[in-house]
Order: sequence, then C-alpha cells, then structure tokens
Amino acid sequence: GSSFDDDEEEDEANKVPMDKFGWFYKRNGTSWSDGDLSMHTGVEDMSLLGNIASWNKRTRTEAYSGDCGLVKGSSDGLFPPGLTSTMDSISIFSTDLCRPLHFTRSGIQEVHGIPVEKFELAATNFANTSVCAENACYNNNIPTGVQNVSQCKMESPAFVSRPHFHLADPFYREQFQYGIEDKEDVYDSSFWVEPKSSIPVKVEMRLQLNILLRKVEGIEYLFKNLPEVMFPVFWFDSVAKLPESMAGSLNMLVMLPTIMQACGICSVVSSCIIFFLVFLCKFRSLERRKKNPNPTLHGNI
Repeated sequence: GSSFDDDEEEDEANKVPMDKFGWFYKRNGTSWSDGDLSMHTGVEDMSLLGNIASWNKRTRTEAYSGDCGLVKGSSDGLFPPGLTSTMDSISIFSTDLCRPLHFTRSGIQEVHGIPVEKFELAATNFANTSVCAENACYNNNIPTGVQNVSQCKMESPAFVSRPHFHLADPFYREQFQYGIEDKEDVYDSSFWVEPKSSIPVKVEMRLQLNILLRKVEGIEYLFKNLPEVMFPVFWFDSVAKLPESMAGSLNMLVMLPTIMQACGICSVVSSCIIFFLVFLCKFRSLERRKKNPNPTLHGNI
C-alpha cells in the first residue's frame, strides 16, 4: 500500500496554485507572477548582457519539447550596447507563453528626433509546420497563426494569436459572421531600439487570448449543437514609450562617445600645435644666437 507521505506528495502535485481561475488573476502589482528569472550581467562577457540564463532555476520548460522548450532570448528586452545595430532579428523570452518571441528588423524610424531601429513581431512566431517547419516542436497542429499555450497555463484551453487573428489562417475569421476584421499595421507588435546603446525607446505589444470551445460529452442539453470554435476572449494593446522629457538625456548619452572622441582629437591637435610653436620659438632663438655669438652692451658711461 501507499504511505501517508506518498498521498501528501500526490495532493501537492495535483494542487492548483490559485483558488480561482481568471485571466491575470492576482497579478496586478506583483513580482512573483513571472517567476524567478536569472540573466547574464555582462561582467564576464558583455555580448551576453541581458540573455536569460534560467527561469525558475531551470534552463528549459516542459511546455514544449525539443529546442522549443529551451529557455533562451533576452530577459525583458535588455541587449548589449550596439548589438541590435548588427542583428537582423532579436528574441525576447515571454514567461506568459513559455517561449521566446522573435522580432525582425523592418527599418529605421524616429522617436522624439532620435534615430531608432524598428523590429516587428515575426510572421512565423505562431505559424504551424506548413508555414514554418522549425515550429514542429510547438505542436501547433491547428490552422496557422495561433499558438497553443495550454501546457504553459495549467493545461487550460488557452491559445494566443495576434488581435482579430491578424496574419492567421482565414479559417478563424470565417467562424464568425461579424466582429472580426483584419487591419494591417493596427494589430502588429514592435520593438524600437536605439542602435548604439540598444536601449528600448518604444514597445508595442498587441496579442489576443483565445479559448477552444468544444462540445462536452454528458452536457448535451446546453452544448448539443455547439461547433468547435476558436473563441477570442480579449486582446490587449500595451504601448510603452520614452517620455519626451528624457529624449535629451538619451541623445546626450548616445552622443557622448562622439563628443569624447572629438575632445580627444582636439586635445591631440592642440598638443601638436603647442609643441610646434615651442619648437619654432626654440629654433628661432638658436638662429639669433648663431647670428650674434658675441653680443656687446652699448651705452654711455
């Protein structure tokens, strides 16, 4: 038979971590909701600055298999200085999805007069294997454009997509007669970074949370004619932008290396000029002495 210790361990394993189920339940103003994140500080290798080292003291998550389960990418959008200017894509780990989100370079923009690199959420993030073979380990065995995160969220039937199923298979929008409309550039997510310092100056995150509605056996009275539907619960539009009052400070920080370099060049040039003038004065003094080797004093006695 099993011991009391085994029963207690089984109860702990089956215990739901919260007393209720709700989207973002008890998360406002908390630091525990994202778990324990460890990242590289760049002390030993500056190129690793901001890279996530572990999540909840583990280097992989059980939500996905293979390489998709690896904990990797930037932690909260922190990158080594100058790295983003040489990269065509960046990755940011999301604890809500148990996976990194990939952003690809889309061009140069301006924020308060500061030139920045804009990275947009890659179209292949939520793609199935028919569109992106590398996503096979995410087990997205559904029409493309929706990410299955049920294993990441206590096995709840949760799925993530862009708002209004933007860039997803038309199958999802065709489930509804009205209310779902795909708008270009309105439902995109992006990450704007100052290229020299790699400081984020603007972040736009727009994602949609969906649940998969299915007929439940044994409750035929309520769900007898219910079709299987990917039902959008809500979508959020979260935008963070550098305040205009801080733009001057960032501009000064970005220009500081150039200013220091210019000061250094001016110092070297000034030193050379001074050295030349001293040498010229010394040379003229020697020339005068050669022309008049025995100077005499003239005057009245």
